Amino acid sequence: MPNRLASETSPYLLQHADNPIDWFPWGDEAFEVARETDRPVFLSVGYSSCHWCHVMAHESFEDPEIGELLNREFVCIKVDREERPDVDEAYMTAVQLMTGRGGWPMSLFLTPDRRPFIAGTYWPKEDRGNHPGFRSVCRQVAMAWQAQRKMVEDTAVQMTDALRETLARTVPESTVALSMDFVADAIRTQLADFDPQNGGFGKAPKFPPHTAIELLLRYATLESADTETQEAAVSAALLTLRSMVFGGIHDHVGGGFHRYSTDERWLLPHFEKMLYDNALMLANLAFAVGICAELEPELADTFARAAQRLIDWLLREMTSEDGYFFSAQDADSEGEEGKFYVWTVDEIHELLRHHAPVFLDSYGFEVEGNFEDESTGRRSGANIPHLREDRTGQFEQELEMLRLYREQRVRPGLDDKGLVGWNGLMIGSLADAALWPLAQNAVVAIMTAERKHGRLPHQVVGSVASGDAYLEDYSYLVYGIIRLATCHDMLEAQGELPAQAIPSDVLLGEARRLCEEMVEKFYDRENGGFFATSDRHENLFGRTKPVFDQPIPSANAIAIRCLAHLGIDELARESLLSLLGWMQRVPNATESLYTTALMFLDEPIPVEVDDAQDDLDVAVQEPETVVPATLLVQVSISGRELVADASGTGIGTVTIVVPDGFHLNSSNPPARWLTPTKVAIRGVENSVQYPDATDDRYMGTIQIPFTVQIPGRESGAEFEVVVSFQACTESECKLPEEKTFNAVVVR
Repeated sequence: MPNRLASETSPYLLQHADNPIDWFPWGDEAFEVARETDRPVFLSVGYSSCHWCHVMAHESFEDPEIGELLNREFVCIKVDREERPDVDEAYMTAVQLMTGRGGWPMSLFLTPDRRPFIAGTYWPKEDRGNHPGFRSVCRQVAMAWQAQRKMVEDTAVQMTDALRETLARTVPESTVALSMDFVADAIRTQLADFDPQNGGFGKAPKFPPHTAIELLLRYATLESADTETQEAAVSAALLTLRSMVFGGIHDHVGGGFHRYSTDERWLLPHFEKMLYDNALMLANLAFAVGICAELEPELADTFARAAQRLIDWLLREMTSEDGYFFSAQDADSEGEEGKFYVWTVDEIHELLRHHAPVFLDSYGFEVEGNFEDESTGRRSGANIPHLREDRTGQFEQELEMLRLYREQRVRPGLDDKGLVGWNGLMIGSLADAALWPLAQNAVVAIMTAERKHGRLPHQVVGSVASGDAYLEDYSYLVYGIIRLATCHDMLEAQGELPAQAIPSDVLLGEARRLCEEMVEKFYDRENGGFFATSDRHENLFGRTKPVFDQPIPSANAIAIRCLAHLGIDELARESLLSLLGWMQRVPNATESLYTTALMFLDEPIPVEVDDAQDDLDVAVQEPETVVPATLLVQVSISGRELVADASGTGIGTVTIVVPDGFHLNSSNPPARWLTPTKVAIRGVENSVQYPDATDDRYMGTIQIPFTVQIPGRESGAEFEVVVSFQACTESECKLPEEKTFNAVVVR
């Protein structure tokens, strides 16, 4: 018999509607039942295209014995993280605080008042070695709830306090002015991690660096930018785009791009396709076509073909009857990841016959298969098509034959909810590519849903809107509408705007209306910047500000762009300056804020300071201290995602480049007042090996190897690398500095 999730609209929740578990959706009812029955809550958070979510579902949530245990001892809640990003963010922070890592499925045990006391991610059903399985965890938690209630309550209180403190983190102080030099320094920091052989940044696995590419391309087009840095920026951006277009992360047969590559060559993807990835890829491809049109016309043609195939896929598989765009396609079909997308040599021979040899050679096929299975390391004969050289446009007929044949296979699952924010990203990208009808249809669909819903929703499924829009929904949608209005203005100026196109002034009127709502609901009038949630949303341990780029750009960065485009300049500048401390501290995680800053940098924006700090202000603005040591000393790690060997050990390297005239102290300097150069790794077992120093000094380029260990039989672990150092000359030392990197090690 279906459970309560059968009445939900989320495809992910509906996947669990036939579980033998009495699932509740997130809401007051579940917690009220928990209070009345004096049971703890089991919270499971995931999303429809999550591979390990499917694994845990098949192993545990579909098992009748596990279902009976959960129903007896707990009140169970299932959450779609894309439907409730606020719930996901709050409890993912708890998981990271309690375990030192994160990921999905996310699994927590809560008190009836929503406070977490046990947290984890994927648990196998049965014990593995010294690590308890899900069945054992559930039994232990149930026993502790009955016999050790005070300990559970104390843990929940401590965790709640830690959560509130973490989520309420303040912006670090900034000591620099926002200028073109400041942006150039951030770009050079980014380029220090560039892979010149394969494109992208760091080592495997590699995620499409959308916001970094956008920043590099935008910077490369500015007249006032540093020429040498411009050349390096555009080369890195174009090589990365080219490598992804040629690679297996690109679905050459059906169009569009997979989520990320497990290897450094962009060959073997994790096969899910997300709307946001493809929206951001489309925008960067469209921009790159314009840059390459005269200088490298063949490369421009390559990017244009990839963009067109992406659009074909979007129209064919990801567009609803109402005009909005679906969220994602699964990686799995028939219980196997990637089965829909791979090919054998024999299949190609059978389909293409005398055309097969040149196709097989061009797309890198091998008889034994061109990639290894992640878990076994063996080759199964399956191949991922990927181009060895630029031969785009030569195999259109062959690729279409393969696509039509592939349509007969069992398709991966489709997440058919339309998220307003992700639709906004695609609307803007389509507008950049001058595909105004598709973009306009999506705008009309969302505006229609808004009128029916009475306010801007977070999502639409079928023709049913639900939820209250978050900051990312408002900012991405408004920015998309602004870009569509710009597209219509250009078409009108060329005399090519059709009568059925919505006039740009009407579009801008809608954008301004929504932007005013965004400011009213999300703006932090005390400190500047925007909160992720409004007063209408549930307040879970505090309101956060989305500053860092994840797979998608920071919602604050996009909100500020909206303000600037609509002429709300003072508020835009105030917001950007309020986040300058994070930009200075973590340039590799705030690329979209740097891109936004380029809108204001015809003239440098000075740092606003309090009158009470006049003496300090003078010191900060003196030439020798305007640029702190963190912008002189370049620090990078070999990759944000490390791949472990069979024993679970991952190997990485911290690289520090010290400019001429400076040195760093050794890891054990002779004087106690000197700050040592240290690498601290938090969240996992680790070891660090420091190189020998000359006269207790490090100069030039220093490489510090480290290892990290995945706990037990876990599939991966998140960790933090903190590099501390003090840059000195022969006569003085700068203030000690610290550089932090978030990373993950996976099997």
